[in-house]
Amino acid sequence: MTHQEVFAKQEDYVFFQSIRNRKIFCHLSEPPESTEKLVIMCHGFKGDSTGPARGFVNFSRLLVQHGYSVLRFDQPNCGNSDGPFLDVSFNEWVDTIVALVDKYTEAGYRISLLGESMGASAAIVATSKDRIHGRVSALLLWSPDPVRSFNGDPTTVYEERGRKYRGRFWQEAKEADVTGSLQTFEGGIHLVHGKHDDVVGRDMHGLVEEVREMGGTILTLDGEGHSNWHEDTALMVFAQETEKLEVWMS
Repeated sequence: MTHQEVFAKQEDYVFFQSIRNRKIFCHLSEPPESTEKLVIMCHGFKGDSTGPARGFVNFSRLLVQHGYSVLRFDQPNCGNSDGPFLDVSFNEWVDTIVALVDKYTEAGYRISLLGESMGASAAIVATSKDRIHGRVSALLLWSPDPVRSFNGDPTTVYEERGRKYRGRFWQEAKEADVTGSLQTFEGGIHLVHGKHDDVVGRDMHGLVEEVREMGGTILTLDGEGHSNWHEDTALMVFAQETEKLEVWMS
């Protein structure tokens, strides 16, 4: 079946999921024949459910072609979900991922998490929580930020690219101990990062070494930065990760 035929037959459900009294925007794509394998995609800071350069949309269509279900969603205070970005909270991001994993594992799905930037960091921390520990098959990590260097004021209001937020997001992320959380994960790990990532910078090195020591795989992208990779590069990443999921979710 061609990509176009699969796309024409896939079922798409757009809805709001109530989590902790928040309406969370969700887009669930189901293949023509369900395999009960679900990839949940977690966007980054100031991002939304389409992913960088619509990468989540494009990757989800490829995954559906290979029989996977895909859930894309907007974190609280982001995209179409409830709340102003000013009140964005890393801890709430983690809780939202935990709630979604819990819901879909209870529904009978096997689950892997894909996260980009701070979405990858939140996904890592989520897997360490007792409620879903051991229930995630694999982590696909795009440019995760271990958040070791934030020394700002959690009550201060900052602004980037027309978006105001409080420093508490980064303080919560730092206190969550992304690297320590990763050490508790027992499934497959694939970390992808740009060789010229000037957002995470030196902190990436320690996380890369941790993944390598845990037996995970690393893909370093020459000529690429933190996100919005060149289209051909992104397509190569999608293909590699689809192959890895075939192993980890078989």
